[in-house]
Amino acid sequence: MALVAALGGALASGPAHAASAVPSAAARAVAPAVSITPTSGDEMSVFRGTGTGFTPGSSVSVAITVTANGKTSPYTGSYTRTHTADANGSFDWAWIWTDGDPYGVYSFTFTDTSQRSAGVLLTIANGAAPSPATGTQLMIDAASAPPLATLQSWQRAKAPYGAIGIYLPIADKGVDDRHDKTQTNLTPAWVSAVQGGGWHVLPIYVGRQAPTSCQPTAGAFHPMSAAPATALAQGVAAASDAVASANRLGVAAGVPVVYDLEGYRSGCAAAVQAFLLGWTAQLHQFGRLSAVYGTAASAATDLSRAAAADRSYVLPDLFWASTDNRRASTSVAGLPATGWKVANQFLFGVRRSYGGTGSLAVDESAVDDRIWTQAAPSTRADTAAPIVMMAGAPALTRTGKASFAWSAVDAGSGLVSYELRTRLTAGGHRAGSWSAPRKVAARTTGLAALRLKPGEQGCVQVRAVDAAGNVSGWMAPRCTSRLADDRLAKATGASKKRWQHTRRHSAYRRTLTVAKRGGAVLRLGHGTRGRLAVVHSGRGTLVVRVGGRRVGVIRGAGTTWLDLPRAGNVTVTASRAHVAIDGFALTPR
Repeated sequence: MALVAALGGALASGPAHAASAVPSAAARAVAPAVSITPTSGDEMSVFRGTGTGFTPGSSVSVAITVTANGKTSPYTGSYTRTHTADANGSFDWAWIWTDGDPYGVYSFTFTDTSQRSAGVLLTIANGAAPSPATGTQLMIDAASAPPLATLQSWQRAKAPYGAIGIYLPIADKGVDDRHDKTQTNLTPAWVSAVQGGGWHVLPIYVGRQAPTSCQPTAGAFHPMSAAPATALAQGVAAASDAVASANRLGVAAGVPVVYDLEGYRSGCAAAVQAFLLGWTAQLHQFGRLSAVYGTAASAATDLSRAAAADRSYVLPDLFWASTDNRRASTSVAGLPATGWKVANQFLFGVRRSYGGTGSLAVDESAVDDRIWTQAAPSTRADTAAPIVMMAGAPALTRTGKASFAWSAVDAGSGLVSYELRTRLTAGGHRAGSWSAPRKVAARTTGLAALRLKPGEQGCVQVRAVDAAGNVSGWMAPRCTSRLADDRLAKATGASKKRWQHTRRHSAYRRTLTVAKRGGAVLRLGHGTRGRLAVVHSGRGTLVVRVGGRRVGVIRGAGTTWLDLPRAGNVTVTASRAHVAIDGFALTPR
């Protein structure tokens, strides 16, 4: 997709090998012809051509053969197989070499529906690496660490690279998404020799990917959690494992550690933002620079939006964009400007050879030179408070225990402690005061539990303190209410004979209160200007009133929440027999 954006026009709405119509003009009765410019090039070349003299408005099919190493065979790659001639019988077309394409002479034959045809030849050779833009350095990466002898031969031959990306071992095999999980050549001695030869070694960690619902192919990768608080903790764990792995290999402390997050669909921004926050903050706490590999449309966009929404959000120091845009520079179309350094993976799967030791299939990137000399996070003053994320809590529980979880990270001096405060509110009452804060041991994840009486609501707030004395704000409260049993509702007057208690094994506390006829009224208690939850069943309705005034209607079966606009006695009136209530809760807002 980045390639399409970079090349524009002729490639804007299809694969790399695509075409688009030219402006309409009067048809001319001329022999069809096809041209391409240039007629020869290499992997970095963009070839643009035109077709003229075809039947106006006709579909023009394309057949391609490739002659390589003295053998001619049909081209088997993906390309646009038909074009549409405009009113002038013309069309534009374009071609680029893509990962896996052979080198040789490409023969294109274009034939329209009237069997008018024309052809053209194009030669693509294995070229040399391009010269990087000023202020950048070329880097290669490969799925497997190449043989040391080959790399040392490249270094002696003055190959135009200054860095190589390597894929770190991952301790948890259940989240390892590397293509090559063995990495036979990758050892501390290998890293030491490559660094000693003058190249930077950039460590890459390929662990959990986007949540399953946002992966292009569901289940193709091990997913991160869709819950932000859990994803945050997973990002922290990934960073800790990556640093340990990089240290064991002897990777220089000054280079960034990269999280490889492949492209993903929209809909999981909160989880991805939390995961990458945990990744970057934990790396910074270890004194390591952070980098993220991904696309401008997915990871970079979600990261920049997180930083725009919250100034405390910690961005990576380097964003490594996957583009295949054939530009050996850090200019990336659509990449948000956030202050991070940029690397651009501008060419995929090209074969290069230096020093006479055979060729390697590598990806090529241009990297901002400044990233290799950027100050380590540990040398920066810590003025930022920790960041806390609380997991969602169920609004209702049927048990006497409510649990609350959270995660936190600190990119500077490190977490010292949490402060926790709680609030218990009896059913139908206004929210009370918060308890005095109490300290909780600092871990990446925290957990608190409250005991609840029937109808009672329990709420928790958390904040975090780091070693520099920075204190986060109190997180938004997380609250859970325990259901009050249906037997706590009261029928009065004539309605006493219109309700009956029925035992049912599947019901909350094994009882239901069931209307015997329409018009039966049940008093749930005095409520504040808060909310009402009712667990109900039956085909009829329940009319809810506060202080005798109707405020809502409950239909069908399930759990229904209603806002109560005023304080007063809360009643429900059944519209017909067999409408049942299983439990309820009157909570503050």
